Amino acid sequence: MGTVQLETLRAACQARDLAAAYYLLNPRVTLIDVGWRIQEGEITEELAVRFHVRDKPTGFQFEAFSEQNPDLVIDPDKIPFPVDFPQAVYPLHWYPYPYRAQPPPRGYVFETLRGGISISNEYGTYGTLGGIVRDRDTDEDMVLSNWHVLGGEKGVRIYQPGSADGGQFEHTIAFLERHVMDRGIDAAVAKLSATRPWINDQFEVAPVSGVVAPSLNMRVVKSGRGSGVTKGVIDGFEGEYPIEYGGLPRKIKHVFRIVPVTKMGEVSRPGDSGSWWLEKDSNKTAGLHFAGSDYPEEAALAIAMPQVLEALNVRIPVTA
Repeated sequence: MGTVQLETLRAACQARDLAAAYYLLNPRVTLIDVGWRIQEGEITEELAVRFHVRDKPTGFQFEAFSEQNPDLVIDPDKIPFPVDFPQAVYPLHWYPYPYRAQPPPRGYVFETLRGGISISNEYGTYGTLGGIVRDRDTDEDMVLSNWHVLGGEKGVRIYQPGSADGGQFEHTIAFLERHVMDRGIDAAVAKLSATRPWINDQFEVAPVSGVVAPSLNMRVVKSGRGSGVTKGVIDGFEGEYPIEYGGLPRKIKHVFRIVPVTKMGEVSRPGDSGSWWLEKDSNKTAGLHFAGSDYPEEAALAIAMPQVLEALNVRIPVTA
């Protein structure tokens, strides 16, 4: 894929801001980002502001739709940059279902904690333990995952494995400390209870070597409870994702999109929420997985890790 000059990228991000101001709360819109234009299912080398939409009527259907739903029509002439309209819906990737009698190995009890394994709060779900971080002020060790995986009031018990994988009171490994949903970031940390040791590792991948900002064309890999180890490439970033939280419309910021390296590849499944995407060559973490799509094309969404760590006031511990 191609490269982008800094001025072009700045212009695209400014146009994205305008697009979000106009249309992020449009019920058809599922994401607005900056990325490569997609034509007939193929990624091109043309940069665009992308309106990801639930439906994409064409021809006579669009004419009828426009007449019946004028408030839902997106006018590309309002955006001073090339635009694109990928069709996709990105549900959150936790697993809010009852206990499954035979969970895979990632759903078992891990005597040594690490990224890529089952975790949840005490209320009956599972997602993925993203990794271990350290409070910048107190040096306390914490687990980091999505707010929608760990969420609740401060002090809520965190189980490994997650509740829907059979986790119970005796599997408590941490207690919820804080989240940053009010700052547009679906992330939370829980203070470890010192009942189990941990290592700075992603199950079946590698230790985490640091943090890196996500960028277009970056090759990434993740270890998740839902889909295991998967690989992908970033085709869009600096996105905003609309969500309802506390009964009010909100947005998740700093979102980037990952697509498979090969046409029929897989990047994520439900249960992967909280996984860390690592830059493939350096094993530095680029983002926190939180959502994904299977139709009409496979894709995953993550939140840029530098902003996650900064908002939560934590760092990745350096280990030998």
